[in-house]
Amino acid sequence: TDGNMVVGSPTGSGKTVLMELAIVRVLSAHGRGRSPGSLKIVYLAPTHALVNEKHAEWRQCFAGLGLKAVALTRSDILDVAREVQAADIILTTPEKFDAITRKRKSLLMSFFADIALVLIDEVHLLNDDRGGSLEAIVSRLKLVSRIPEMASCGLPISKIRYLAVSATMPNITDVGAWLGCPPQNVKSYGDEMRPVKLRTTVLGYQPCKNDFLFERALNSHIFGVLAQYGKGRQAIIFCASRQDSAKCASA
Repeated sequence: TDGNMVVGSPTGSGKTVLMELAIVRVLSAHGRGRSPGSLKIVYLAPTHALVNEKHAEWRQCFAGLGLKAVALTRSDILDVAREVQAADIILTTPEKFDAITRKRKSLLMSFFADIALVLIDEVHLLNDDRGGSLEAIVSRLKLVSRIPEMASCGLPISKIRYLAVSATMPNITDVGAWLGCPPQNVKSYGDEMRPVKLRTTVLGYQPCKNDFLFERALNSHIFGVLAQYGKGRQAIIFCASRQDSAKCASA
């Protein structure tokens, strides 16, 4: 399909492959006879670590197709405009992309028209404090794509496509409606799609006078839980803060 799409699927179930297929799809549809940097794919992720990880993968993966991937998370980029104009795949965080296009309006109009595909990773962070930047970006792209001259000139943004993915998205239908996805392009998969199956166990404990004391009391149960369910293997324990992590480790 060439339509907008939202996919909710567990970690490790192939969401990155979907994004790569979408890149190949847009290249096959719009990329014939293109000059370098004239057709752009934008990848948005919430953290620099995720952006840099995808940049390392895709810089090597798509080099054979003659595509240049640029990550806008580096502080050593001296000429952002030149990097953006020359790039085929732009990888960045919503905050960085929003800041660049707000402060440099000439840059915004000069390359927005070339955007054919927007890939949104971890789209559930719309509900986060930082979700406003992502919302502003998509709204701005929609606005530019509806300018009549974009369609009359046959520019890529007039047929822009959005692909959003997440491992946890309870309101996937709302997100799909926001991105303009047809109902058949809103896909949600459960744990049955995980490559490694998970077993969920819920344990209950007696309440304390307040939440602070309850959180503190949970530390005394960790050793027993690990002994019963860990089977001598490595384990990850999630804590609410760095201070709680230190207390948990010393318990």
